[in-house]
Amino acid sequence: MFNRLFKNKRNLSMITLGNLEKVMVQYGFDGGLIKEILEAFQKRMREEGEENFQVWYSNLDYTTPEEFQNEEKAMKMYERYSPWFDQEIFKLEKETGLSWQEQTEDIASSNKKARKSQLVLRHRLSEINWDLMDLND
Repeated sequence: MFNRLFKNKRNLSMITLGNLEKVMVQYGFDGGLIKEILEAFQKRMREEGEENFQVWYSNLDYTTPEEFQNEEKAMKMYERYSPWFDQEIFKLEKETGLSWQEQTEDIASSNKKARKSQLVLRHRLSEINWDLMDLND
């Protein structure tokens, strides 16, 4: 049990804005999108503290961060970075064998652009979380 707690604590320390940015760059995120995501996360970190941010981020587990759940905001984000989002949608459909519509059945937004951006964000940010947690294994 102690080893598991130590491991979780050690791995949580990998969740930093710098590491998130580094992995987003490796994943090929659009530079403007990286900036928007990091600004939202930086605000959360200022408001809740670094440890609370790290715990929150580590628990995303394929959910869209609250900062990007607003339908209007998500739709506008999609419009700004649509080439990147469309490329990621294509990849996700190949990776999962499911259409983006099937993958977004649980997303409340009725706007297709919002659902696409929320799908990609929740999936890729969760993968980044897993990558960061695995760095020290």
